[in-house]
Amino acid sequence: MKKSTKIALTFLAIAGAAGSTAFAADRDGRRDGRQGMRFERADADSSGDVTFEEFAAAMKNRIGNADADKDGKMTVGEIASEIERMRAERMARRIVQRFDTDGDGALTTAEIESRQKKRFALLDRNDDGKIVKEEMPRRWQGRQGK
Repeated sequence: MKKSTKIALTFLAIAGAAGSTAFAADRDGRRDGRQGMRFERADADSSGDVTFEEFAAAMKNRIGNADADKDGKMTVGEIASEIERMRAERMARRIVQRFDTDGDGALTTAEIESRQKKRFALLDRNDDGKIVKEEMPRRWQGRQGK
């Protein structure tokens, strides 16, 4: 067997073992909390188990009310529209949480401008009131026109 093949197989074995350990730890929510949080959400009555009814309700929440025309069928377009709506709503919620300094659940122009000023000040490393290409983070350099 070639040395590169042996290295690849060793890497896969190690990655598989690490992934299995992470998955096992994540199943009961100890790892990063996300899986446990999903289980907690599905376990509506907090009984420690998920019945079919709870499972079905959780799955319905995943695609929401995708049957826009109420014909009893969900087309690809309806599901895609619902996914986009849900994704946009999550993004909007995160933006409000990030910029809402007074915690009222709404954004004002002043809150947005305050956040923009802070970000600009962080980017303007020499405090000359301008940002030049060299002051931009590396991940932003070279993205002209995008």
